[in-house]
Amino acid sequence: MNSSNPLVSSIISDAKEKAEEILSSARSEEKAIIADAQEKARKEEESEERSLASRLEQIRLRKESARKSIDRLSELRALDSAYSEVMQEVADRLEEKMKAPEFRSVLVSLIAEAAIGLDKKEAKVSFSDKTPVSQDMLREAEAEVKRLTGSEVKLVEDPARLIGGGVCVSSMDGKVSYNNQLDVRIRRFQRDIKRIIQEENARENSR
Repeated sequence: MNSSNPLVSSIISDAKEKAEEILSSARSEEKAIIADAQEKARKEEESEERSLASRLEQIRLRKESARKSIDRLSELRALDSAYSEVMQEVADRLEEKMKAPEFRSVLVSLIAEAAIGLDKKEAKVSFSDKTPVSQDMLREAEAEVKRLTGSEVKLVEDPARLIGGGVCVSSMDGKVSYNNQLDVRIRRFQRDIKRIIQEENARENSR
C-alpha cells in the first residue's frame, strides 16, 4: 500500500531494505549451516569408513592368526605322530636286536663305555633279564677298558635288576652311576630325531 506521506514512505523503504538484509543474511547463514552439516556428515562418513576398515582388518588379522594357529597345531600333531611312529619302529628293531646272539658284543661295549665314564677302580653292573650279563662279559668289558684307557677296573654283578634293556654301572656305594640303558641312550638323541623328522616334513611339504 502506497502512502503520499514522505515520512511513511521513507520508513517503509527502510523497512524493506532491512528485511532484504535480514533475508540475505538468513540465506547466507542457511547456506553456511548446510555446508557445515554436509562437511560434518562427510567427516563422520569418512570416520565410519575408516573405523569399518580398521575393524575389517582386525577381523582379517584374527582369522589369519587363527588359520596359522590351526596350521601350526596340525603340523605339530603330524610331527608328534611321525615321532611316535619312528620311536615305535626303533623300539621294535631294538627288541629284535636284543634277541640276536651278536647283541652280546654290544652289551660288552656298553659296560666298558659306562665304566670309563664312571672312572672308578671298582664298579657294579646292573642289567635286566632282557639283556643278561655273564661273568665272561664282565671280564671282556674290563679288558676293553684296559685296552682303551690303560686303566684297570674291577666289575662285579649288581643283584639289583633293571626293567629295560642295557646296563647301568654304579660305584660300589651306589652314590654315582653311569646309565647306559637303551631307552636312556635313545632319549639322548631325541632332539636330533625330531630335527630330522621336521626337516623331512618340511621337504615333503615343499614339493
